[in-house]
Amino acid sequence: MHKKFALVLSLLFLAGCFGSGKPKSGGSGAINPRAKAAPEFALPGVPMKSDSEAVLPEEKKPELASEPAEEAKPEEAKPAEAKPAETAAPASGDLEFHLAAASKYSARKRYRSAAAEYGAAVPFLPAGDARAVRLLERQGAMMLKAGNEARAREHFLAAINKAKELKSSGKDLADSYLGLGYCQEKANKAAEAVDSYEKARALSDSKKVKDRITKTISDLKAKAKPAGK
Repeated sequence: MHKKFALVLSLLFLAGCFGSGKPKSGGSGAINPRAKAAPEFALPGVPMKSDSEAVLPEEKKPELASEPAEEAKPEEAKPAEAKPAETAAPASGDLEFHLAAASKYSARKRYRSAAAEYGAAVPFLPAGDARAVRLLERQGAMMLKAGNEARAREHFLAAINKAKELKSSGKDLADSYLGLGYCQEKANKAAEAVDSYEKARALSDSKKVKDRITKTISDLKAKAKPAGK
């Protein structure tokens, strides 16, 4: 009995040693050396990352919100609120201000600025005020001193037309004709200049001014005469 038990143990021991040996290549029971044993955690039908590169990472699913999110929209332009009308500028732009400024510019020989101030003062005069003739004439005089005879002529004509509109005469109108005559003389329009000078002389009350105008008219006529006559 003991011999049979020892014999069985010996046979089992020999079978175990035989199974642990390396199999010969080419045998029917040979194992492919390149075959990899599946890891213990690899389940059937679930490929591992190392086994397939075609497996894409799991896409993130958008979280469900209680309400669909709205796309950001630019703020719509709101209509501008009506603002209260701004109050008028302080009384620094009144008649006296512009006249004072014109006087200062003239004293500093800034004649163009002085002319602009005289022009800015005109709208502040009451309707029908004859002083408008004087302010327009002063504009012409300042532009004449600034060397712009064409603009000066325009202002002198405006003063004359304003005087006709207001049916006024006197020194201001006389000075306007005198300035216009000078511009015409400088433009080599002797006949027109003589006509303007004569009107200025008729309106002037000063003998000295009349004499000077008479001398100017005489000189112009002498230049206009053909030689030898």
